[in-house]
Amino acid sequence: MSEHTVVVTDHDFADLSIERDGLEDIAEVVELTGDVGEEVEDAHETLARADAVINLRYDLDQEAIDALTGCRVISRYGIGVDNIDVEAAAEREIPVTNVPDYCLEEVSVHALTLYLALARGLKSYDADVAAGGWDRGVATPIHRLSTRTVGVVGYGAIGRAVGERADALGMDVVASDPFLTEDDVAGDPATLVAFEELLAEADFVTVHSPLVPETRGMFDADAFARMNEDAYFVNVARGPIVDGEALADALDAGEIAGAGLDVFPEEPPAADDPLRDHPKVLTTPHVAWYSEEANDQRRRTVTEIVRTVRRRRPLERRQRLRTARRSAFRGSTLRGSGEQKRR
Repeated sequence: MSEHTVVVTDHDFADLSIERDGLEDIAEVVELTGDVGEEVEDAHETLARADAVINLRYDLDQEAIDALTGCRVISRYGIGVDNIDVEAAAEREIPVTNVPDYCLEEVSVHALTLYLALARGLKSYDADVAAGGWDRGVATPIHRLSTRTVGVVGYGAIGRAVGERADALGMDVVASDPFLTEDDVAGDPATLVAFEELLAEADFVTVHSPLVPETRGMFDADAFARMNEDAYFVNVARGPIVDGEALADALDAGEIAGAGLDVFPEEPPAADDPLRDHPKVLTTPHVAWYSEEANDQRRRTVTEIVRTVRRRRPLERRQRLRTARRSAFRGSTLRGSGEQKRR
């Protein structure tokens, strides 16, 4: 048995064969088991053994971070790190890493798929035909894509991928990102505009921002009131970026035409959540990231990061942050080292 331990806090895979195969020569891979909400002490005892932690949805709060007395790296399977107390990790000089590029294709395609389904009236037409109807008017008016403008909020790697694909479909693209200048988007299909201008101009508003204090509730009643009545809103980022009640009110009042949601503030949404089965909302269960290839990529990447740190090699430039603040919208890999604070 190896003297080193990698703790996987949680996962949704059939097994951990990729992780164990990738680390078997340098560390033992163990899982947190049981209802950790009721067995915090047991969980913390396991975390105290960790030389490295691989995390998915488990809440690594201050108390959990304090238990990591020998940990050298926390590697998250996904892009966002909002379930990890990065400031607490930084105080312990534990790097927090993510996998910023594993699902660029999947999320950007999913966002556009939701929009296209809404814009082409697929939900309404499908329901009408299933009910025995044959009414072409249930989803009108429908417009050519070449007359539509996509507004990308958060123009990082995924936002850019959305912009490129929308441009290829003949749509105009505008983007809003507080950490970018016009020089940063030179040569891109997107025109950089202020957030309020994007809301007023776009026929399709898609969110690709991280969940940070500055973005929590960013899409509120005022934001939806600024959008066009025939515009569609899509969120494949994080649920709490949107005020769900304000979105439901905007849909009911006809302030916007519809919404596509892959994420909710509470997942799965409660039975009485009005957005869950709203006639103007198309929903998916937080699967925008998913493909078999993306799933394998994120697992192999976190494994390689742990190997890199365990062998005391420095992380490559592609695995590092620019700065914590800029990375909030641009995407990054390394967070929480001594020189980099929580965004």
